[in-house]
Order: sequence, then C-alpha cells, then structure tokens
Amino acid sequence: MKHVNVLLAGGASRRFGEPKAFVKWKGRMLYECAKEALGEQTVIISRPEFIDRFQENGENEVYQDAEPFQGMGPLAGIYTAFKKTDGDLYTVLSCDTPLIQRRTMLELKRLMIAGADAVVPISDGQVQPLIAIYHKRIMPVLYDQLSEKRLRISDLLGRISVCYVQAENIGANPAEFININTRDDFSCLEEKSNSLKRD
Repeated sequence: MKHVNVLLAGGASRRFGEPKAFVKWKGRMLYECAKEALGEQTVIISRPEFIDRFQENGENEVYQDAEPFQGMGPLAGIYTAFKKTDGDLYTVLSCDTPLIQRRTMLELKRLMIAGADAVVPISDGQVQPLIAIYHKRIMPVLYDQLSEKRLRISDLLGRISVCYVQAENIGANPAEFININTRDDFSCLEEKSNSLKRD
C-alpha cells in the first residue's frame, strides 16, 4: 500500500496571536520540528495566505483546502490530502506538535491492521486524532461530514473503525503530545523537551 505523510498547517492561530507554523524554536520553525517526525516526503495542507511562505522555505508540495471545504478545519485538511494525492494510508500530523518523535509515528504506522480505518494514540487519557494514521477509504465519510458541516473529528472517529493505542504501549513519552495553542504552551516547550531527553 502506498503511504503519504500529511502535515496540517491551516489553523488560524487566533489564541497564539501569529501563525504557529512559522514560530521559531531552537532555530527551526515549529512546522519543521513536526515535519521531522514524518520524513522528507511530506504534503503540507495550509491556508491560501501561507502557501508562498512555505514554498519560499523550500516546501514543494503545499495545498490549500479543496473546494468547497476551505477553512473548515482538520477534517478539510485530511480530505484535501486524500483528494490531491495518490495514496492508501495517510500519516497525519498537526504542525503544532513539535516534540512528537519519528519512532512514535512509525509505530503507529506499523500498528495499522487489516480492516481498521485508523490508528489513533491515547496519551494521558486524551485521544490524539491529529497524530494518527488514516486509510483513504474513509474519504466518503469525510465528504459527508464536511457537506453537513459536522466538523468535530470525534464525530468522524465514531463513524469509522479505529484502533486505539495507549501511548505508553508503544514507548511514547507523554511530552511528545504537547499541542501548542497559546503562548503559555510555547513557554513550556523547553521543560517538556528536557523530559524527553531524560526518557
């Protein structure tokens, strides 16, 4: 089966105050830190106003949300990746998860079993649907939800066959799953990063 890596970078970053994808941490943009966990061949889904900025940074495969679902959140981003690329399994990652490790993403990919539509980790009791693997066969379900403007990803998970994985069972540190939504989250990055080094 053909595998596609997808980085979602289309959020408005309202709570953060500026586009999170391009915020520098330890000399790299946050999206670059997340992308490292996916590998070199990565498709980026973003907002129209960010496309040029990604391309100026050397990213070649960058798309905006497919019509008619522009600006409709992560589900639109996943749908767009399905529509724009030729793949079967899609590793999906949000750009504001800079501490996620490549080994964790590879373990999730390894755990995709026959018949499952998705592999989704759970860390500290929290389901992590934007650090996950999805099969393209869910595309009609995605289309229906987007058409109905049902944008909660939890609704999607309730309609497909999901293999849930406890993060500790694949050797993942809870710190990997930090999601940068606010400046306070960003200020905690160093501490969380240090806990990864001690692991």
